Amino acid sequence: MDTWRTHMPPGLFLKSEPYGSWISSMTPGYDIKTWSRLHGYDDYVDRVGPLPLDRFLGYTEWFVDNLVPGIQDLTVTSVVPGGDGFKVEFAEESPIFARQVIVATGLLPFKNVPPQLSGLPADLMTHTSAYGPLDKFHGRRVAVIGGGQSALQTAALLHELGADVRVIVRKEQLAWGSPIAAEANLLHRMLRPEAKLCEGWGCWFHDTPRAFRMMPESLRVKKALTSFGPAGAWWLRDRVEGVIELLMGYSIKKAEPHGSGVRLHLGGAKESTIDVDHVIAGTGFRIDVSRIPFLAEEIKSSLVTRANCPLVNRTGESSVRGLYFAGAPTMVSLGSGVRFISGTHGSSGTLATSVARGARRGAQQTAPAAPAQQQQQQTLASTGPLPLS
Repeated sequence: MDTWRTHMPPGLFLKSEPYGSWISSMTPGYDIKTWSRLHGYDDYVDRVGPLPLDRFLGYTEWFVDNLVPGIQDLTVTSVVPGGDGFKVEFAEESPIFARQVIVATGLLPFKNVPPQLSGLPADLMTHTSAYGPLDKFHGRRVAVIGGGQSALQTAALLHELGADVRVIVRKEQLAWGSPIAAEANLLHRMLRPEAKLCEGWGCWFHDTPRAFRMMPESLRVKKALTSFGPAGAWWLRDRVEGVIELLMGYSIKKAEPHGSGVRLHLGGAKESTIDVDHVIAGTGFRIDVSRIPFLAEEIKSSLVTRANCPLVNRTGESSVRGLYFAGAPTMVSLGSGVRFISGTHGSSGTLATSVARGARRGAQQTAPAAPAQQQQQQTLASTGPLPLS
């Protein structure tokens, strides 16, 4: 949960509806509705949120304390083939050997910064994923680049904290989501089935790996890359339109340091320049498995990929035996829903079952008098998967 805990600003709301913001668990009763009831949040509603970040973090801490205690927070520096599996090295501890590894890094390794901005120094340009508190921008001129939820909510928070904000968007018009029905009766659920991600048969398809995998590979690639594009949540609209200056239909042609800030050269119907103190890139993420820094090149070259995503089977195992992926990198194989919290419900149980089965099989195949290295592998295999964060 490091991305949510240290890379998101206070005051943020989750875009997903509350019913789609709880984490999958094989043990029932660990959803966010139950947490809210136990902690006295009587105003909780499943539908027509939004859910505040601080409550979500409270829920995840409760989830971890009860279901996955004892996590070691270590920095992985390399994963290389080793023995009958992998050698995993850490910055803080001695290396270990594991028969199976799950790569579940989230989106941070894949942040996308346009080349026009990438040459700016870090004190003048940052990505939206780099933030905790935003109050340091009070009274400063800030340009936010992008038209998705991350860019728009960051701009709203900056404005409300007293920054002078401009949002620069390539498209001529912003896309906004529509509120769902406050109540969902039987007929509504039949016509628009409720997936964890959103509602409707199309959404259900994207959020159900077994259904998504029925499509031809070429169509899966197209849907994974184009579905759920940049858009703002319906509840955010009143905090942006008519409140914040929006420069629509403009692209960044060039960005350069100017004085103590940045000069942006804009291309559009009318070319212009603007001067700001800081630029924030709300330009999303682009999945590319080659950008995962700790995977050895020999592993990367052995992965079968499509659109820079590793192809995985229904359990999340890649073409490299024992190497599993979870989350956004599996979207070509398992559907767009894996990019979101909701995706844990369609994939994590299957993955965990596969890893547990492999661990038992590996332990049975290990001879009682195995060398020390193999005994260590057996111990690791019997304890289950190695979480990488």
